[in-house]
Amino acid sequence: MNVIAAVSVVILHADSSFWTYSTDFYWGVTNVIESTLYFAVPLFFMLSGVTLIDYHKRYSTKTYFKKRFVKTVIPFVFWNLFGMLWTSRKTLWAMAAGQPHGELGWTAEKIISGFVNGSFTQIYWFFVPLFCIYMVIPFFAAIPKEKRVRIYTYAIIGSLIFNYSIPFVSSLLKEYAPFTVYTTYTMFVSHQYLVYPLIGYVLHKMELKLKYRLIIYGAALIGWLAFMLGTYYRTRESGTLDGLFRGYYNLPCLLYSTGVFLFIKQTASKITNEKVVRFFAWLQGYTFPIYLIHRYILDVFEENLAAVHIEKASLLYVFGAAALAIVLCVLITWLLRRIPVLRRVVP
Repeated sequence: MNVIAAVSVVILHADSSFWTYSTDFYWGVTNVIESTLYFAVPLFFMLSGVTLIDYHKRYSTKTYFKKRFVKTVIPFVFWNLFGMLWTSRKTLWAMAAGQPHGELGWTAEKIISGFVNGSFTQIYWFFVPLFCIYMVIPFFAAIPKEKRVRIYTYAIIGSLIFNYSIPFVSSLLKEYAPFTVYTTYTMFVSHQYLVYPLIGYVLHKMELKLKYRLIIYGAALIGWLAFMLGTYYRTRESGTLDGLFRGYYNLPCLLYSTGVFLFIKQTASKITNEKVVRFFAWLQGYTFPIYLIHRYILDVFEENLAAVHIEKASLLYVFGAAALAIVLCVLITWLLRRIPVLRRVVP
């Protein structure tokens, strides 16, 4: 799941043409790619529940936070600093060369916001909800093991109803009906991103009967179609990218991502080829650095497309750039891990 999620994230970011609506046929293709791979971030959050909620089996809460700090906070700070320098690289080069240049714009407000919210590099927004999940997991873990699945399921169902379904239906009614359904009820214990680690844990621990798996797959298909077709038709009508069906804590994403998680779990358990298993195990060790580094490589690709005569809005670029970025991320990580001071920034 880590490998699939990481590769999907790189493809999504290489497919940046999605964010600029066009009447060209290719925008419809990018919409399919975006909708199909949108599960990537929720999958990461679900895996946090799978791998961390049972941390008491391995170490204390103090060690848990220490490991989270080393694993994520140190890289977050370092790569945020790198991102600050990266976004201002042209100005810095001009300053170093004594050429005319603009202002760096490094105000105290922007620097504080950059390090607190991960805003220097846009994709680092992911760390903010991730850190929140890390802080809440000890509360989830405090529930006795024998009661977790039942209590988590209760929280998931409550979130599905009050945090996802009612707001989504309300937004649809607001658009397509002369009235709205609105409620202030919210299940905060599983609000927004917090429901994903609970879903991951429950699906990891439970072996669902076929009929329940089919229900989840059916709901996932509906979520995917709603996401893809809803975004396509509403965007085409308005002429600008429409977000009614988008969003990581929107109902279509929740349904679709849950189904993808379950499908990968059921499918991966049947893989017996040792070479395939070893390959995924090897690449899994690079998934976090791939996430941290790939955006900078894609920036370089996008700035030099004219030199290689490749259109950004093309499948050749999207999948070619994603594959090459992953290879380069692995090589860069391999090199950084051999430098004692820098190995901590690519864990």
